Amino acid sequence: MNDLEKYRKEVDRVDQEIIEAIAERTNWVYKIASYKSRNDMLIADEEREKEIFDKIKNMAIENNMSETFVYDLYKLIIEYCRGIQKLRK
Repeated sequence: MNDLEKYRKEVDRVDQEIIEAIAERTNWVYKIASYKSRNDMLIADEEREKEIFDKIKNMAIENNMSETFVYDLYKLIIEYCRGIQKLRK
């Protein structure tokens, strides 16, 4: 196996970890949706979302990543999770 193949294999491994992490996050969102439904809570929580975006901005900086990219990625993730919560209501 040459170096390029090794690098690609590692990228594939990381891709698997990313998908598994998103799946795990989604499972927790299902639990949150159930909790919010039982307690007549709103789906959107602006304070919590601000907290998340502040946290991921700092993580992006610490990891020398584009803040814009990470923000856009999490915006998609949060929108997806909000959709899950709407379906669970």
